[in-house]
Amino acid sequence: GMLRGAALGAAGILLPFEVRVAVASLLALVALAIGSLELLGRKVPLPQFDRETPQRWLHKGALTWALLNGSFLGVGVTSRIGFWLWYVVPLGAFLFADPALGAAIYGAYSVARGAAVWAIILGLNIGLLGDDWQERFIARFPAAQTIAACQLFLIGLAGTIAIEL
Repeated sequence: GMLRGAALGAAGILLPFEVRVAVASLLALVALAIGSLELLGRKVPLPQFDRETPQRWLHKGALTWALLNGSFLGVGVTSRIGFWLWYVVPLGAFLFADPALGAAIYGAYSVARGAAVWAIILGLNIGLLGDDWQERFIARFPAAQTIAACQLFLIGLAGTIAIEL
């Protein structure tokens, strides 16, 4: 994750500062609009391919499979994702145009995602989640969508305010 963030931060340097500010301004307004619509119950379609990563990758060995799967899932548009909010991570890393900050953004994202997996594994091993944990997670998806829409709206608001300052 950190390597992807650093690469995006380095790639962002190629765009002039004025262009990055203009793109960030536009994206902040888009985040406000999409976050608002989704908070009002209007689902805005995501730009993505609605598919899983190929099963044949499993036969390439654990490390190769993890690298391929993580790369394709991390891009977002190459597979199925659930929330507009997930586009904030790569766009933020790119628009800040700083490899160290990009690595920090993606590193924080990776730690959060990785910690969630270990929390689930630990919960299963010590019996905290119960047998119906998958159904309970799926049942909470609408609440997760609302939380993600609220976060997207707030990020758009913060971005708009920060750019105006």
